[in-house]
Amino acid sequence: MDSISEIMRALRGGRALLGLSQEELAELAGVSRQIVVRIEKCEGNVLVEAVEKVRAALEAAGVAFIDATREHGPGVAVTRRPSAVDPAGQGFVEG
Repeated sequence: MDSISEIMRALRGGRALLGLSQEELAELAGVSRQIVVRIEKCEGNVLVEAVEKVRAALEAAGVAFIDATREHGPGVAVTRRPSAVDPAGQGFVEG
């Protein structure tokens, strides 16, 4: 992500991908719900430390933040965490 404002916008998308409420995310990040609200509104008076805590909580929960390129803007995705390895060596299987 190129700027703090891009990161702040992406955090809401990450929360939505995980299906978390603002309160649940705040608890995971160790910040108040009001901080999450202010981040999602891209308010300028939010400490960078709070934004970093929320981002770290989302990343720990499986959200990947994708930098912008010439072809697309910044984005978010949920990482795949396969639960088992295919014994035949064909990759991963869902379990």
